[in-house]
Amino acid sequence: MGPSKGSPLDEVSWTSPPLGSAEYSRSFLEARFGEPQGSNLDSNGVGLFDAWLMRFDCGLEVALWIFHQRPDRTPVTDPAQPAVVELHANQTERGHILFHLLSHLGLSREDWSWWEPDPGRDGPADWQVRRLDDNGNEYEVRRVSSRCEAESIAAELEARGHKQTYWVAGPTS
Repeated sequence: MGPSKGSPLDEVSWTSPPLGSAEYSRSFLEARFGEPQGSNLDSNGVGLFDAWLMRFDCGLEVALWIFHQRPDRTPVTDPAQPAVVELHANQTERGHILFHLLSHLGLSREDWSWWEPDPGRDGPADWQVRRLDDNGNEYEVRRVSSRCEAESIAAELEARGHKQTYWVAGPTS
């Protein structure tokens, strides 16, 4: 089972404070996500923004807001000019969100290096990808915070066609 690419949403039913912000150009975001699903939306105080809204098979929903003006209130008129982008989501686990932004949407870790997982704030990395080698030895290959990431890693490793078997082991409580 390969990872889903995420489906565009027309709207979201949740609200979240910004989980992080950085500067990207509109052309950078459009090249990866297409046209925004919302345009000229009112932030109730920070100014107008456009929004990309995505939903993934696991239930994660992500919103990226790009503002029409810089923090000093200077308008951003050139699509190649950096602008403030806020990240909002219906979940707060950075590792899970970052997994989708990186692998599902074709972004690189450098694109989102400002928003690394935070073990103090995020859920524990208690989903394991396990391996059974051809000699009957069992190993933990990787530990992550979401089932969908663990399943994606196991599927990718299985697809390589080696003798080893890979599977996902869930949290033990």
